[in-house]
Amino acid sequence: MTGRVTVVGSVNADTSLRLAALPKPGETVLAREAAGSLGGKGANQAVAAARAGARVRMVGAVGRDDGAPLAGALAAEDVDTALLTRSERPSGRALVLLDDAGENSIIVVPGANAALDDDAVRRACADLSPGDVLVLQHEIPAATSRLAAATASAAGAAVIWNAAPAPVRAADLVEHVDLLVVNEHELGAVARLLGLEPAGAEADVAAVAARLGTDVVCTLGAAGALVYRSGAHVRVAAPVVTAVDTTAAGDTFVGYLAASWHLPLSEAVRRAAQAGALAVTRHGAAPSIPTRAEVEHGLAAAAAPTLTPATPNGRNHP
Repeated sequence: MTGRVTVVGSVNADTSLRLAALPKPGETVLAREAAGSLGGKGANQAVAAARAGARVRMVGAVGRDDGAPLAGALAAEDVDTALLTRSERPSGRALVLLDDAGENSIIVVPGANAALDDDAVRRACADLSPGDVLVLQHEIPAATSRLAAATASAAGAAVIWNAAPAPVRAADLVEHVDLLVVNEHELGAVARLLGLEPAGAEADVAAVAARLGTDVVCTLGAAGALVYRSGAHVRVAAPVVTAVDTTAAGDTFVGYLAASWHLPLSEAVRRAAQAGALAVTRHGAAPSIPTRAEVEHGLAAAAAPTLTPATPNGRNHP
């Protein structure tokens, strides 16, 4: 099993609104229902890694006045919150608009996430060891992520950077990374910031990997994922499911990938893809993340041979 998974990232209070179609500019629409839950890419990935069976620590910041429910929700998932600091700023918030096709638009107010304490990050990452994994996203200041990556790498831990939301400045790029995880849009954004002309997923992952000196996993939605390691491409298929809500699917993928770091990368990606596929069949962010048992069951079902029913005389149908 992978050592400790330490997530340095965002913790948000999510409000999800379900409506028939996402509003166009200037349009007012009515939502059918509203629901609140734990969210934020960092928190979602921490919950996913914990549900996958890893020992997980969350390094982040919540509001002093409104952060207790968020810290409690993480602790209820067996995520260590000892390094979750309290800020004078209110906790981060996200408004998630979800339509009947399962697509979403998300607006995030960073709040306390923009004030994550560098000393807490430095202490947490310096305490890592070989076999441990650090997970980063892009919902906290890039300077904080760079500090975390450099400190964890010096301590011998593996560093996974999920460049989401897509970075917009060269200063947003993180070094000392062992694995970059992106979707196609984020891959193109990283390529452009590196001065590369996007040329399709296979060419882009190779070029980005070479420029950053890292392995790359690019998720492709229903088309699965593209893995680039040691100069070779491997495609991992995605399970076929009916999506009802894509919120946190990418975070589920990253959390399960971190928890499976001890496995060969293509196998870890296969497990992560199964978890992400299950997440899109459910509503919500953290509430949609499957357990390890559910993922194991899905993997076993996918690997089971398909038996041809026998005819009454004992012979199989042709």
